[in-house]
Amino acid sequence: MQTQQTLKLPEPLSQERIAYLESRLIQPKVASIDLEMVKMKMREPAEDLHWSTDQIEDAEVEYKRYLTLCLLFPHPKHSIVPNKIMDTMWHYHIMDTKAYHRDCNRVFGHYFHHYPYFGLRGEADAENLKRSFEQTKEFYLVTFGEPITHASDSGDCWHDCDNRCWHACSGGGGGGGGGDDDE
Repeated sequence: MQTQQTLKLPEPLSQERIAYLESRLIQPKVASIDLEMVKMKMREPAEDLHWSTDQIEDAEVEYKRYLTLCLLFPHPKHSIVPNKIMDTMWHYHIMDTKAYHRDCNRVFGHYFHHYPYFGLRGEADAENLKRSFEQTKEFYLVTFGEPITHASDSGDCWHDCDNRCWHACSGGGGGGGGGDDDE
């Protein structure tokens, strides 16, 4: 005999949250990506992130700002490189494969690839990553009116907000992998 279980689900993304994200200069179609399940997963103790609810909310803002930059400065002309906080949220979003695929199609018109080897393929590639991250920081400042190293809404920079990760996105319309990383 099967028993009925009540599933624990977060509230869907609210219009108030979308308005807040848009006030942070995030593009509307990016602001409306519902990451509530992703954030619920990130709060689970078994994930071993040790991030507070406020930190996870800040990470959502940073990740959505990253996606906004990728929309405004598309690959292959530009290589937008996430910092570690953006990349962590991106990894969790990718793990929800159905939602990620749906969100990519709605925002970018196609799957938005993640290329984890940018900067690892020799000295020239490492320099290209460094230049791309410096350009990403400039685009961030111009687009959002504050440096990528700004404090969180809670008043501190609790993460390594100025450190690029060793990943980038690739494939039509995304950020960049800086080289032969398309598909």
